[in-house]
Formats: sequence, structure tokens, C-alpha cells
Amino acid sequence: MRPNEDMQLKKKNRKSGTPSKVREQDGQAGKAVVDENGNCPLSKVQKNFICDHCYGAFRSGYHLKRHILIHTGEKPFACAVCDMRFIQRYHLERHSLTHTGVKPYACPMCDMRFFQRYHLERHSLTHTGIKPYACTMCDMRFFQRYHLQRHSLIHTGVKPYACSMCDRRFFQRYHLQRHSLTHTGVKPYACSMCDMRFFQRYHLQRHNLTHTGVKPFACTMCDMRFFQRYHLQRHTITHTGVKPYACSMCDMRFFHRYHLQRHSLTHTGVKPYACTMCDMRFFQRYHLQRHSLTHTGVKPYACSMCDMRFFQRYHLQRHSLTHTGVKPYACSMCDMRFFQRYHLERHSLTHTGEKPFACDMCDMRFIQRYHLERHKRVHSGEKPYQCERCQQNFSRTDRLLRHRRLCQGRGVAKVEAQPCSFTQEPPAAPPSTWSPLHPASGRLAV
Repeated sequence: MRPNEDMQLKKKNRKSGTPSKVREQDGQAGKAVVDENGNCPLSKVQKNFICDHCYGAFRSGYHLKRHILIHTGEKPFACAVCDMRFIQRYHLERHSLTHTGVKPYACPMCDMRFFQRYHLERHSLTHTGIKPYACTMCDMRFFQRYHLQRHSLIHTGVKPYACSMCDRRFFQRYHLQRHSLTHTGVKPYACSMCDMRFFQRYHLQRHNLTHTGVKPFACTMCDMRFFQRYHLQRHTITHTGVKPYACSMCDMRFFHRYHLQRHSLTHTGVKPYACTMCDMRFFQRYHLQRHSLTHTGVKPYACSMCDMRFFQRYHLQRHSLTHTGVKPYACSMCDMRFFQRYHLERHSLTHTGEKPFACDMCDMRFIQRYHLERHKRVHSGEKPYQCERCQQNFSRTDRLLRHRRLCQGRGVAKVEAQPCSFTQEPPAAPPSTWSPLHPASGRLAV
């Protein structure tokens, strides 16, 4: 039947008021078209049973009745083990397998078994490598139609799943469900080896690797191994040298999106992480966590070779080099070696002559940021360093130290005199060469 004739039939049936369950054409229900071989292809079966709700056409009254349940919401087939109900008996039978644990559909190429034939068919594609569902807007292909539909949202920008507690929206329902846990604070996934709990199962699985020490993701270009695939992918970029994330406000480029986002804050000046114990704010959460230790006084990182303890692991690692004497950072232009990469980078500027730190109040430039900050005090007049003996202020620590030596030297005469057994009185009229020094010690006689 041609589409126009089918539509005319639907309109005729609606006008005539014929019951939708038994609408017939040519006096026969579901009249079939038989080909020259006597076969009756399903695609050529006339669909004469029309739904009054959506005008869908069906081959038989049974199919129409089953379809109408979708509109009424009735689910006549109930599971005897749980509260689930279904529109079709087949769906109930399929669901019952989840209670018995029987997976009747086995993969002939591996040991996997499945509850549903569809899942087996979908799984089989992973062996053949065929991805039958292609995106019409890019070159991506997928094993499953659902994955294609989900991917298409990226092109349209539509995020159909909205959080009812905030303004966040998501491409996938699973992402919304996962996000909702952040509002309730519930962390349903608990580690069996420690007290850690997680919002996501994946995070728990990833955490478990820290107990076993297994790093399943290996770099093919070096000996590095990683707990997470993402860390491996991020590391691989360092071999290619490609920095795919570019700053739109300067020429800086980055290996990771997170580093770009963090860098962007330096342009806006926004420091989103605030300390609850003081007025300090930070660009990065890690810097806030590190700073918080200064309030508690806890230094969790202890040196195994001496009594030194540190707030940060990096400081401990850097300190450990002083015991081994290893200077891992070598200058490529001279024989100098350094304990820290930062010192090497700073030293390299002496070869290039580059002074990257410029004063915004004059034409002076400096190799180190510290030198620039020190120079700015010349303009501001700030003198933050004070002598504790005479309360004189200085703009630089080296000048304060030099002053202290002089101040202490002059301050000897102010020290309270100690008992002395020297009783000889000075002459009444001392000659011009007389010195008021103790003859034994050379100290000032008082």
C-alpha cells in the first residue's frame, strides 16, 4: 500500500468511527501481500489496525492491544519475586533471569554469557571490530545506537538531564545521578581496606590499586606505569611535545586542560579557594590544602635519615637529595648541576641574558621574581624588616643582617657589667696614650 493510500485509510477510519480493534480493509483483517514464491514478507503485510492515540498502524489486534498499554500505563505482568511489573510477558520472562542468575546466551568466541540475545549480539561486535552506527557530523562510529545518540548531543549542545537542586545539566542520565550524590553527601562505595568512601564505583576501583601497588597502565615509549588510564594518556603527550590547550589571552600552551583552566585564573585574578582560618585565598585547591597545614602545625612528611619533617611531600623529596648528594638537574650549557629544577631554570637565564620579570613603574628588568619584588620596595618605600635591638627598618634582608652585625658591635658597651677583680684606679691625670681598657682582657673597664 502506498503512503498516501495508507494515510487516506487512517482518515477514513477516524471519520467513520469504526472500532480501532477490528478495522478491516477489503473485508479481511491484516491482509497480506504474497510474492511470486508464495512467501509473505513482514514488510509487505498490510497494517490495518490503527491506534486512536497516536495513529500508529499494526499488523494484528494483539499488537494493537499490547501497544495501547503504553498509553494507559497498565503493566499486567508482575514479577513474583520483586515489585517490578511489565507491559509484555517477554519482558517479564527476561527479567526473571536476573533472579535465577541464568544467562542463556553464550558468546562462542569467549566465556561471556548474557541475559538477553540483544546483549550477546552487541557484545559480538567487539570481536569483529565492526561499529555499525556512524555519526553524520563527524567520523566517529559506535558499537551501539545508544552511544551514537548520546554522542550526537555533543554536536547539538543539548543537555537533556537537569539537576533539580542546582543549575547543572548533563548529557547523560548517569552523569546526573552521579552528580546528585554530591548534594546528599552520600558516598555509597566503601574501601574494604581503609576508611575511604567514594561517590563512584570507578573511583573505588582506582583507589584499590593504591593498596595493591599495581599500576596496570604502561607507557609504550618509556618505563613509566600509572594507576589510571587518564594519567597514561596525559603522560603520553609529553613524548610528542604537543600542547593542545592554548590560552586565548596569551601565548601560553599546556599539555592538560586542567592546567589551562588553572592558568586562566592568573588573568582574571580570581582565587576561588579561601582559607577558613585566615584571609588567604588561592588559585588551586592543592595550595589551600597545603596552606591549611601551617595552621595545624602538622608536618606529615618525615625524613627517614634525619629528624626533619615537612609540610609537603615535594619538600621531603627535595631534602632527601641533600643526603644522597645527587643533583639531578644539569645545565646543558655548562657543568653546573642543581638539586631543584627551579634553580636550573633560573640559572639558564644567565646564559640567555633574558630577564623575564619587568617592573611596571620603571624600565628595570630582573632574572628572578624575588629580585623584582625586592626592587618594588624602592618605589613603595616599604621596609618590612626590622632590627629587634634598635627598631630600625630595612627594605632588604641582607641589609638587615649587615646592620645587625654593626648594631651588636656597638651594643657591647650597653651590656650590664660583670663583677671584676681588677682594683687599680686609673691615674688622676692620664696621659694622652692612656686607654680605658681592662689590661687583662682588653674589655671596656666600667
